[in-house]
Amino acid sequence: MQNLKLFSWKATNFLQQKQAGMLVIENVQEAKRYLLQQGLNNIYLQRHWQLNKKPKKIEFCDLLTQLAMLLQSSIPLKDSLQILLRNCVNISLNQWVRYILKNLEGGLSFSQSVAQSGLYFSYQERQLISVGEMTGDLASVCQQIAEHRQQALALQRKIQKILLYPMIVLSISVILTALLLIFIVPQFAEMYGSNQSELPFFTQLLLNISSFLQQYFFHMIAVSILFFYLIKLRLHNSYSFQLKKDWFLSHVPLLNKIIRLNRTISFCRSLGLMLNSGIPLQQSLYSFLPQNSINIQKKIEGDLTLINEVKLTLRGIEQGYKFSQSVSSNLFSIQTQQMLQVGEKSGNLGLILQHIAENQQQQLDHQIDLLSQMLEPFMMVIIGGLIGLIMLGMYLPIFNMGSLIQ
Repeated sequence: MQNLKLFSWKATNFLQQKQAGMLVIENVQEAKRYLLQQGLNNIYLQRHWQLNKKPKKIEFCDLLTQLAMLLQSSIPLKDSLQILLRNCVNISLNQWVRYILKNLEGGLSFSQSVAQSGLYFSYQERQLISVGEMTGDLASVCQQIAEHRQQALALQRKIQKILLYPMIVLSISVILTALLLIFIVPQFAEMYGSNQSELPFFTQLLLNISSFLQQYFFHMIAVSILFFYLIKLRLHNSYSFQLKKDWFLSHVPLLNKIIRLNRTISFCRSLGLMLNSGIPLQQSLYSFLPQNSINIQKKIEGDLTLINEVKLTLRGIEQGYKFSQSVSSNLFSIQTQQMLQVGEKSGNLGLILQHIAENQQQQLDHQIDLLSQMLEPFMMVIIGGLIGLIMLGMYLPIFNMGSLIQ
């Protein structure tokens, strides 16, 4: 792909009005040539650096939404991509659009170009695009994919928001505890002087921890960083390790229900979208399984619990059972399975799945609200408890043995 650069520009138009914007292009000369072609003068360019060139999920979602709007306005695919190219300021995303355009000009279809790039679109979405091209309804498919991504992104943000608060509070608790042990506790140690042998066990324990932290604090930080890096590495490369992580999370009170609801919602929306687009059930289910691609680095990713559930469902269907009979109660409750039976009999399984997703979304919102209300006082108790224990340990000798202070 081309080596592109990001520039910010300022210029004036033929009415001497000031204009400004961002532009991804090969070099300064090409940037000036392009802006002059747009009828701009007094051009000022400044190079910008993108440290993280990988586009955010919301950036690609916005690009897809804009593409759907342009296609629905009866603008040809190539022209739509050219318009997006001029407004795309993420370098990697801009390169991808250029790559797709080059393949289209070479005679490939949009679905073939997307499949060859191996980027941004999942296997399921590539199948949907292929169906959209065959039915002449690519604009609608792009819109559905964009809406599905927006729903998934909104759901992910809700869960991240509820998990971010306890992580921040716990981090503050650890920092405050470390500061107390490193800077405050040693002052008490000096105050107690040579009488430390007569101190209560808990006070002596705090003094020993304080002494250890003063000597090895930075070593512990380095070991912690290495530990979390190795954990992340194992999660990406070890199937059994990720299964253990999923098992652990599935046994955490309240959080396990949120994870299960999130899994069911994501599955129902994706499967419902594919069925409503005309993709057969078994083919739709196979799309949830890991796909081999020479363009994608092999690593362990995705929801392994969901993948295993889909494998069991496919095994049941291949043995002659219906979808509603093959799904596990870990994914669908008994009441939900009855709704799936109704959908199968009426031929509206896709619509039923979408309805289940909406119903489960309401339950998930309730669970998130409940968890957020419970976490706030719980986190305050943790912070207060840690600080209170340290201060209690330091003042315990004073309460019990006033004669220790000389």
